[in-house]
Parts: sequence; structure tokens; C-alpha cells
Amino acid sequence: MVRMDRFLRALVFVGAALSLAGGCSSGEGVARVARPTNLVLIVIDTLRVDHLGCYGYARNTSPRIDAFAANATRYGRAISTAPWTVPAHASLMTGMYPFEHGAFTFKSVGPGDIQTDNVYPLAQEHTTLAELLRQAGYKTGAFVANAGYLDRRYQLDQGFDTYEAQRVPAVDVNTNARKWLKRSAGGPFFLFLNYMDAHRPYNTTPRPGLLARPAIQDDGELLDRLAATVLPGDSSPPSELVAQVIDQYDTGIANADQAVGGILDTLQQLGVAENTLVVVTSDHGEYFGEHGLVEHSKDVYQSALHVPLIIRTPGQRVGETIDRPISLAAVPNLLLDKLVARELRPNGQRRLDGHIGDYPIIAENHYTRAKDLYDPRWRRRFDRTRTTIIDWPLKYIASSDGDDELYNLDSDPGELINLISSEPETASELAHRLAQLTKSATAKPPSGDTPPGEGVELDENLRAQLQSLGYVSAPSEPSTK
Repeated sequence: MVRMDRFLRALVFVGAALSLAGGCSSGEGVARVARPTNLVLIVIDTLRVDHLGCYGYARNTSPRIDAFAANATRYGRAISTAPWTVPAHASLMTGMYPFEHGAFTFKSVGPGDIQTDNVYPLAQEHTTLAELLRQAGYKTGAFVANAGYLDRRYQLDQGFDTYEAQRVPAVDVNTNARKWLKRSAGGPFFLFLNYMDAHRPYNTTPRPGLLARPAIQDDGELLDRLAATVLPGDSSPPSELVAQVIDQYDTGIANADQAVGGILDTLQQLGVAENTLVVVTSDHGEYFGEHGLVEHSKDVYQSALHVPLIIRTPGQRVGETIDRPISLAAVPNLLLDKLVARELRPNGQRRLDGHIGDYPIIAENHYTRAKDLYDPRWRRRFDRTRTTIIDWPLKYIASSDGDDELYNLDSDPGELINLISSEPETASELAHRLAQLTKSATAKPPSGDTPPGEGVELDENLRAQLQSLGYVSAPSEPSTK
């Protein structure tokens, strides 16, 4: 199939950069190109931006990330394209929004023992960052702990020569990643890492100096209690229970932070740190009772959308902070702009030149997981799609049930004061802009991958993985009947 997405035309330019590596100009205006830069992309799954020290958190969850950020570029307003794994990772890998790439939840799954997940995989017709770099000569490897929604059946593995998905702690993800790095150190290479320590069930392995009391190790019982309390939408979250859940979550972050430090040390030991672009980010955040929500994937408030984005370019010694908003969909082209000489990038082509201003801040939630969508206790809350556009500081949320919202994120960062009635003209303007941007949506059920209206088939292993992550109920549970 001919690939028509925005990455395709960049392939020739990346390949040209590699072929000219170490060469010089021939008098035709092409600048000397240094040896190709390696890329390490670290996604700490489910990481809220406000739980990192370098973003102002008081608890010492992230000493290695904080030290890394001190000599890197920290984006203060990075916004995911979706509040959960599949669409957010698809955007991070393709530079497309969910309404373009189509890897999102659908509603056609009904009550009963669900045999297929209500999620479309990423269609093979879309070019990924890994595919682009592999075709340009990069060695590509991925070591991911999300063995549920980063399973190969969701097709986010496109372009990786090596792809290992296993639900293990981040420090164990690093074990095979280090072996791969040693084999690939001659470069150029692209290494993608996904850590799940801050995702249910949180990694509560004690981290010295983090908590006065170790986090309770209950494998999700506290989260289930919190969800049962607040998801019906009529009760406030108990403060002590929220504190216990956050203790677990913060311990998970600290364990992921240790692994980030381990990879940075490995790059130094292999002598490739000075020629490697390193990115630390997340796919989405987490709710702890805000807006009557727990975990993620259920709505488009900032607790689930505002993510860290920290990028260190080779040789960078001085840290900087960029506060203008950036979409997670802009990241692939932002990285390409740093990996490839600007002289060799296409000119004047929208969203191929790395200019983050070309990407509006849009996020979408196409329903939620079937476990919640058909749970009789709170299904009424989640039987809707939600799309938001941010024109900082204004944030407009369009809701399929008509319950639209408008917030000022500067004066109301918690999104508690809905301005939809008091500022109707502003809401109308943003609604029109959102409609114009999404009216040419190209997302359709993946052709050639699954029949229309069907998601990924759940065998016993994948069902168990998704159940452990809190996305799928056991067949006997009443929430799917």
C-alpha cells in the first residue's frame, strides 16, 4: 500500500543525512553533516507531570530525572493527545492525532463476556518514527513493560527490528535493553523504552529516603476501593485513602526514576552519551479523585493530559524551560528536526519541519474501556466521547452528550470553574476552531488489519495482561454483564 502520511516524504531527507555523514559540501550549499545522532526515547507510562521534582513536586520521587533535566530542555506545557496508552503512543510514533491515526476505543462491544477488546490497533498504513529511522539506516529496538496495550497485536511495534514486551519492573526492562545497546553502540540507533512502575499495579518496592512509612503493597486493592467510592460521581474521595494510593504511585515513580538513571549511566559507560539525543516523557497522567475520577482513560482533564517532556541534545550543558504549549503529536517531528540537519529537511511543508506551532493542542477520548463503559455503577458517566482544544490559557471541551466545558488554566489550573455559560462567545469560537481542525478526520477502522467494528481478539494471555492493568474485567465479574 502506498503510504501517504506526513512522514513519507521525509525519508529521503533522513537517508541523505546519513549518506552524507562525515562528508562535506560539494559547493552546492549542503552543509557538513556530523555522524548520525542516536535516539533514546523513554516513556514512563502514566506519569503525572506534577509528581516530578523538576516540575515542582516537593517529594523526592525523581532525583535522576531532576539531575537530567538540569542540563536539558524541559517543556512546561506538554499535552498528550489522549488520556491512555494506545492513542497516545500512536501519536508519539506517527505525529498524528487520534482522529487521524484511528487507534482508539470504539463502542460496538456490548455486555457479556468480551472476546475482543474495544480498541482499534494502529493501522499498518501509517508510517512510524521507527520505520522512518530504520529505512534511514538506524538500528531500532524497543523494550516495553506494557505487555497489554503495547502487545504486538495493537501494532505499535511497526519499524522495530527488536521488540520485547514483558510486564517487569523498569530495572528489569533495562537488562535486555543494555545488551541491545552494547550490540548497537556503533550506531546509529533508536531505542524505545516503556516503564510501567507508575501504572497499576504500582511498583511499591521501597525506595530509601522517599517515604516516612513504606507504601502499602496491596496489588490494586486501594485503587479499587477508591474507584468504588468516587466513580459513581456522588462522593468525595477519602483523604487518607487518596494519600495511601499516592504513596504507592510515588514509589512507582521513584522506581522508574532509578531505571532512567541506569540507562543514562549505560550510555556513558558505552561512550555514546555525547552523541545521543535522550527524551524522557509520558503517554498520560493519572487521577486520584479529581473530578470524581480514578486512574486514567476516562476523561480529558489536565491530570491525565499534562505530561513531562524533557529533551537533552548531544553536548547540551545548560538547562532551559519552554513554557509554550506543545502537543505530544509534535514530538516525532521535533526529534527529527534535532536528528537531521535542517538544511536537509523539506522546506515549507506543514508538520514536516519540526515547528511545534504547526500542531494545535487537541486531545481526544473516544469512550473508555469496556470494563467501565458497561459497569452498571457508573456507565452513565462514560457513555460519551470528549475532545478538547487548548489555546492557552483557554481550554474548551466538546462532549458528545452536550455537556461542554470551558476553563482558564492560568487562573483555574484544577478546572473547577466552568466558564461555558459566562463566556459563550469564547466557547463558540473554540468550538468552531476545533470543528474546523477535525472536520477532515481520516481515521477509519484499520483496513486489512481487523474487520470494521472489531478490535483485537483477546486470547487468555492478553486478557490476563489487560486485566492486571485494570482495563478488562474477569468473565465472571458483573461489570461486563
